[in-house]
Amino acid sequence: MMALKLKIAFSDNPRIDPLRDGTVKPQNIELDFAPIADGGGGLFQRNLTYDEFDVSEMSISESLLAIERRGNRAIWDWVKIPVFLSRGHVWGSLYVNTAAGIDTLADFKGKRIATPDYDMTAALWFRITLKDLYGIDPKDNIWYNGRTKELSHGGALGLDKQPPVGIEHHWLTVDQSMDIMLDRGEIDASTAIRPGDPVTVGDPNVIDRHGGTQIEGNPRIKKLLPDNGKGVIYEYRTKTGFFHTNHHVIIQRKIVEENPWVPMELFKAFQRSKLEAYERADKQMSGRSQSDSTILYFEANDFADQAAVLGQDPYPIGLQKMGKNVERAIQGSMEQGLLTKQLKLEDVYHHTTLDT
Repeated sequence: MMALKLKIAFSDNPRIDPLRDGTVKPQNIELDFAPIADGGGGLFQRNLTYDEFDVSEMSISESLLAIERRGNRAIWDWVKIPVFLSRGHVWGSLYVNTAAGIDTLADFKGKRIATPDYDMTAALWFRITLKDLYGIDPKDNIWYNGRTKELSHGGALGLDKQPPVGIEHHWLTVDQSMDIMLDRGEIDASTAIRPGDPVTVGDPNVIDRHGGTQIEGNPRIKKLLPDNGKGVIYEYRTKTGFFHTNHHVIIQRKIVEENPWVPMELFKAFQRSKLEAYERADKQMSGRSQSDSTILYFEANDFADQAAVLGQDPYPIGLQKMGKNVERAIQGSMEQGLLTKQLKLEDVYHHTTLDT
């Protein structure tokens, strides 16, 4: 049997490295990794605009929306597999205006909040967390889309024409940026301020524009969570049992229709890659007490401390362990005016992976 050649795209992720470097090989599949220089934001923009890869990492939130909004489009015809190897979150880049009266997450009700894309999965979990821990509904706030209609995941999905239901939602123009608006007090909080980003405001070719605002030492702006969200993530996991899981894996349906064995073979290969990455991290760490982003969410964290809350496997895959998480994301999407119809796990994931 000749190997099936598949073009795959993944952002930088140490749990994928054993697949990328060929240590782990799926049976009868040859993976051709495309270079991805701009991370998930740029990759997902390419998926939604050009749909150019055979296999790809993809935003859970946005691929759920693609199911509902695909219509007669020739693109977005994806099979999903329950591989969850990313835990991106907004907490480390969450900044507020010091005049906004925000000292804790409990103070967010009624505030004007900017996110790169309202529909991105990190923003979805941010709002789910506000609701589950503090009773703050998405409709209680005013939301701003930091990316423009022309160059955003939301724009590609048609949120400019069919906006989030029941939500006050505004789009920034190419000449606006979240950091400048936060500094001026035109918004109260932003989930994506990164000090030192280059000045790109006004550039229509840049997805995430930055205005060059001084962040450190600025009396008008403060980082809300100095621990980068460790306390919130641990509290949320303890109280709800959920992970903030961001991405899963999509495969072009035409490939699966011709090769129905592919979803499970890739699932098993991603699982082996993760375990190999864990072993590599184990060898490099003394008692798992040093920082390694393969298995640790936070720098200088201790694995035993993390495992006490998150478990021995910080990146579980498969629906037995993660199905409830996806169901909470689906419900959150409906609560936030994104999805308008309930989806079940069998509506999302390939039937051969439902028992994983």
